[in-house]
Amino acid sequence: MTDYLPTTAVEAPNTLVDIAYQNLRKDITVEYLPAGKKINLNHLCTRYGISPTPLKQALNRLIAEGLVENIPRKGCRVRGFSWSEMSELFEMRLMMESHFAPQATAAVRINTQLQKLFEENLKENLELVPHYQTAEEYFRTYELDQKFHELFILSSGNRTALRVYKGLYSHSYAAYLYGKQPRVQTINGILEHQEIYRSMLEGNTEKVCDLLHSHIENARNKILLSLKLQQNAK
Repeated sequence: MTDYLPTTAVEAPNTLVDIAYQNLRKDITVEYLPAGKKINLNHLCTRYGISPTPLKQALNRLIAEGLVENIPRKGCRVRGFSWSEMSELFEMRLMMESHFAPQATAAVRINTQLQKLFEENLKENLELVPHYQTAEEYFRTYELDQKFHELFILSSGNRTALRVYKGLYSHSYAAYLYGKQPRVQTINGILEHQEIYRSMLEGNTEKVCDLLHSHIENARNKILLSLKLQQNAK
């Protein structure tokens, strides 16, 4: 059993890079910048009221997350959706979370600090998701979703695994779902988180693994269905 315990980090104030990143992600989400659209730096500098440097740094973050791609000698453009990549990322998530389920479950049963972090996450998301209206609020629900799964990996005590897990950026696909999936599906996903957490408190590792498998498969299938319906509607 590891003695590694998470600490509550103090959030840094938004920098110009953060602001550019948030604005870019919002414009991609609401399809002001649709898939395949070339990024016009001058236009976006004027739109966001910032200089090129923080905008380029924000674009690098989105390139790492897979929402933007850099085309040599042609600049950046919004990346199209990749079915195969999305499926592979979800397969990696399932493999990692299932592998660390025993360690995470054992830690959560006895660690009140971890319990508090899980419960705060669930409480905030269950309060937010029935009422979100804006793209910013929508993204907050998916940030909380991502934090739940990162907290699951963190609970195992394996810091390297947490870094690898964060690098998957599988939650970036939430950008493609804004306004395209029923709110009830998002709510159901958080209720599935709640069941996973309850099973961890019970120490039922087998049930935790079963619920994780169902939850991750449900998430993958919801994305596929929503985007196929969108594609067929064009």
